[in-house]
Amino acid sequence: MVAPGPGAWLTLEDYKGWARIDAADTTDDVAIADAVAATMETLELRAPVAFPVDAVTGEPLAPVPSSVFQAGLLLANRLMARRNSPDGIVGVSDMGTARVLSYDADIQTLVAPWTESVVA
Repeated sequence: MVAPGPGAWLTLEDYKGWARIDAADTTDDVAIADAVAATMETLELRAPVAFPVDAVTGEPLAPVPSSVFQAGLLLANRLMARRNSPDGIVGVSDMGTARVLSYDADIQTLVAPWTESVVA
């Protein structure tokens, strides 16, 4: 399990509240904590503009934008769903298969204003 650092902007409790998981239910806490840590790392690298820090102290200069926080909840949820579907297939029925897509337009839309443009 990866413990959130002092600058954690998304926590296990945030995710459990959003996902309507009883706080007393600790069954998946290790997996949720790992998903939350991976989510924070991913979004901090993908959208550095959303995470301004003081050059000297490294302390955050502003709270995380709500759109990035929401994207974090969605991404953590996708990672939790993938835990039961390493190949991306989440269900098979007589109607066919259901997959966890590799791209989520909602997450991209929420994070897009905070990403840096790359010109090649």
